Amino acid sequence: MDRKLVIILGLLLVSGIALSLAAYFFGVFKFDLKVAFALREENDPALNAFMTAISFLGDGWVPVILVVAVAAICAWKKKLIEAAFVVATLSSGVLAGVLKMLVGRARPPSFTLNPWDIFQSFNQYAYPSGHVLFFVVFFGFSGYLAWKFLFGWLRWIVIAICASLIVLIGPSRIYLGEHWVSDVIGSYIIGTFWLIILILLYQLVIYRRGLNEGNSGSVKNPDAPTQVQG
Repeated sequence: MDRKLVIILGLLLVSGIALSLAAYFFGVFKFDLKVAFALREENDPALNAFMTAISFLGDGWVPVILVVAVAAICAWKKKLIEAAFVVATLSSGVLAGVLKMLVGRARPPSFTLNPWDIFQSFNQYAYPSGHVLFFVVFFGFSGYLAWKFLFGWLRWIVIAICASLIVLIGPSRIYLGEHWVSDVIGSYIIGTFWLIILILLYQLVIYRRGLNEGNSGSVKNPDAPTQVQG
């Protein structure tokens, strides 16, 4: 593994752990409160509708539908390993749930828990943002696959959409009063770490498959006739 990548992963891991511990021991930070109070004065219907639409892509069963749709496209294109790793991006939800339970940070006062939420046991907690984690991991990996397999204008359109959604989901969660700023910052850090891990695992699987195919192709068939040179 490249040394720079190891350093980046180490920094992300240390930063994620440090911020998670700070959220556990100190609760909400001063800058969290300042931003929350400032946003209470904002009341732009158009902006609210836009942020709600962005946030909707991470609500309820929508992430599962998105993952199944992209995985189905990969399977249809006979990219079964890619389909499996797209499904693996749902692990971001498991990671978010575990961290929410461990940290146990309260949501902003404006947050209202949906009574129909099937994950109420951990969605009542703020840190980290499950939406941001999912967006970074799922749309990040989808953008990586687009860069790897698509060409021309389609590649850049898909990458631009994925990148835009990743950038916008954090501010949308803060603006809607669903999360504190530090929830979002921590989620971007943890999500980026997890995305890189998934990409590295994917590359490892592809590399080993290539080795196996190369080795199987180099084995001679013992039943093949032997050419006799005269």
